Amino acid sequence: MAKLTLLDLAKRSGSDGIQGVVESMTQMNGLLTMIPMRQTTQAMFKYKQRMSLPSLDFRMLNAGVTPEKSVIRDVIVECKDILGVSEVDKKLAERYPQGVNAFRAMEDAGFVAAGSNKFNSKLYYGNSATTAAEIDGIGTILGTLGGTCISATGNTASVQTSMYFWSFSDATGANGRLPGVEVPYFGELPMVSDMGLQMVYETGSSTKKYPAYTSIFEFSPAFAVYDVRSVGRLCNIQAAALAAPPTVALINQVITAMAPYQVDLITCNKATYNSIQTLKGTTFTNSEPYASSDIFKRAKYFDNIPIIIDENITSTEAVVS
Repeated sequence: MAKLTLLDLAKRSGSDGIQGVVESMTQMNGLLTMIPMRQTTQAMFKYKQRMSLPSLDFRMLNAGVTPEKSVIRDVIVECKDILGVSEVDKKLAERYPQGVNAFRAMEDAGFVAAGSNKFNSKLYYGNSATTAAEIDGIGTILGTLGGTCISATGNTASVQTSMYFWSFSDATGANGRLPGVEVPYFGELPMVSDMGLQMVYETGSSTKKYPAYTSIFEFSPAFAVYDVRSVGRLCNIQAAALAAPPTVALINQVITAMAPYQVDLITCNKATYNSIQTLKGTTFTNSEPYASSDIFKRAKYFDNIPIIIDENITSTEAVVS
């Protein structure tokens, strides 16, 4: 059965409002067009991660084997709440030439974009140990559970960045069928709720109020990595990567280490994407057939794996040991 994306689920919800919000989010956020999602019935999501298989052996007649068992680890993730509240001064909205609804829609679009960016940022950098309200991201998961993390050898503190590698499909390996990465969510899909005209407090005041059109943006996602090999990271890339861009060998090292998973997506920030263009003509490809003008085109794929620019990946990461 094919895995569903956020937009697939929104279309199945039957709500035009939810579908409109999710369509806006996916237009702003390429990652949401690819990462699979599913609904959960509880805010806390537990799954089992197989660490090792039992030992079996051939036996002779009248001889036995030692009883064994699998090693299974319970992994618990929580659906964490993303919330934004929009308060638009009634008079300000009424003075907008295109009308109140147009002004509110413009403001709501900003909250949708900000919520989408917040979600993406925490997929990389979330750490519930330091900020309990947020999800754990790839950096935290790879740091605590181990997994595929290859260093590009940059060593200058706080001017590093990373390329991230995702496998959303299942793998079949020595440990059996292994699911990859997905985002379970709790309750409603991302939505903007119109709370109507309300009296709100002036900023910084606990007594002064004014009438404002109020909306709230809500989303409650978790991040489930079923096997640490289903995500990968090429870290310690110097932010000024044009001088020494990530090499094809390093990128292939991450992809190879993630086997038996097949990489479905690579994400990096704009500066890194710009730096890896120097590798084009080796393993990087464009989406169009080869032409003499390809030298002027940006590479969109690495060995047919799509590359998405995500500016939520910073150029100020600490050195990863």
